[in-house]
Amino acid sequence: MHASSPSRPYLEGKKLNKIEQNKAAKDGLLVGSELEHFARIGWEEVDETDLQLRLKWYGMFWRPKTPGLFMLRLRIPNGVLTSAQLRVVASIVERYGDHGSCDITTRQNLQLRGVVLCDLPDILKRLKLAGLSTIQSGFDNPRNVTGNPLAGIDPHEIVDTRPYTQALNDFLTNNAEGNSDYSNLPRKWNTAVAGSKDHFLLHNDIVFHPVEHNGELGFGVWIGGILSSQMNAYALPLNAWVKPDQLCAITDAVISIWRDNGERDKRPKGRFRLYLDQVGLEPFRAMVEERFGPLTPDPGSTFDAEPRSHYGIHPQKQHGLHFAGLHIPVGRLTAEDLHDLANASLEHGCGEVRFTEDQNVILPGIPTDRLSALEADPLLERFPLAPGSVAAGTVSCTGSTYCGFALTNTKDQALQAARALDAELELPEELKIHWTGCPNSCGQAYMGAIGLTGTKAKNADGAMGEGYTLTLGGSQGADPQIGSVAEKAIPAEQIQSVLRQVLIERFGARPRH
Repeated sequence: MHASSPSRPYLEGKKLNKIEQNKAAKDGLLVGSELEHFARIGWEEVDETDLQLRLKWYGMFWRPKTPGLFMLRLRIPNGVLTSAQLRVVASIVERYGDHGSCDITTRQNLQLRGVVLCDLPDILKRLKLAGLSTIQSGFDNPRNVTGNPLAGIDPHEIVDTRPYTQALNDFLTNNAEGNSDYSNLPRKWNTAVAGSKDHFLLHNDIVFHPVEHNGELGFGVWIGGILSSQMNAYALPLNAWVKPDQLCAITDAVISIWRDNGERDKRPKGRFRLYLDQVGLEPFRAMVEERFGPLTPDPGSTFDAEPRSHYGIHPQKQHGLHFAGLHIPVGRLTAEDLHDLANASLEHGCGEVRFTEDQNVILPGIPTDRLSALEADPLLERFPLAPGSVAAGTVSCTGSTYCGFALTNTKDQALQAARALDAELELPEELKIHWTGCPNSCGQAYMGAIGLTGTKAKNADGAMGEGYTLTLGGSQGADPQIGSVAEKAIPAEQIQSVLRQVLIERFGARPRH
């Protein structure tokens, strides 16, 4: 770890907002050497900027709603954990009793709730021994690298994404030691590797999609996906094809151009796509060639299949083995749940647990003769193989229970709505309903067939309270679309009835008799 902030020539002469000034004054990675000290003195004595900003470089998030109880975000490339690693996570959550819980994120990741600062050094050591890390998992850093949750077991996969997501993760974080080349980006950065034609990832800043060129399997490069308060758009093709060993180099070229030239004054304008649109796709491609070298045109990588459902039991590419897709309601898990999932993965499968971007769990490696035992496992009463159609497609951000940005209590409201609507309605098929508590869109509202974005709205009595903006028409697959605003400022207490009406009128739902 550097003893002082690294030189940042790309900041020279630029107008910097307050956050950028704080980042320039002291790199977030530098608090790593101070964590033991912070743990001893207590959070009340820690410098405010270190506490609320720089600790995020180690995955530790100050939560103003629960002072002294932090959120800790892990890095889990491709969303794959062993049962032993899951038990370590469970033991961390367990320590905090009623305050402790765990959320699966929309980046195949885990966020732990209730963590206290005095435990952080010990937690990081335990995670490291288990092969896990939290480094650079928050704020203006490269976030968790996502891939096909069925990597290596998918009968329809073109490529196993796990080696590539791990290589990118190691590159971007300097093997989980912290990488100062990417520790001061203008905003967050999302990286993803697709493994099959239906693996939809166009909401990322850079996406690699497997495709052959002259008989050699490589990757087409797509850039500029964004879901934010400023703009919602899917990634664009860079018209570039790279060999498998060039993923890190092309990522470096793209990310470093933006790092060196992106917006540092008006923070909402800092995301990569806004810089890309300002420069133009073709001029940006030329800039990439200056750093990377001549680019081979993309022979035609596509996302042209409708995403499959992972729910239920399905055959793996390995003969005699199966994977089971379990529904985790709004992605929330307790310590007991984590232990039980670890047990189930060992008892029925290969001792591995995988997380999906829609906040659910996959248990792989289940032999045919273990399927009936799995189906009889009481765990499936909590986490069913065949959830109701509304619940099945429901995705939710953290919401106002823990997040200071959220304007609505998304998780509880989404859970309540899904249960009520599944009891009341029959839907022809699973439908993506994405809930997000604020326009930052962690819940990816504009990707959903139905999207709900938290806002303020007047209720029936004229009082201002929680509300939602309704978007419709988001899709992932052969003809991907970003949702369009259908209605604004719907009071939260009316959202269930509005959803009921939309499901009947637009999506073929019928009342149960």
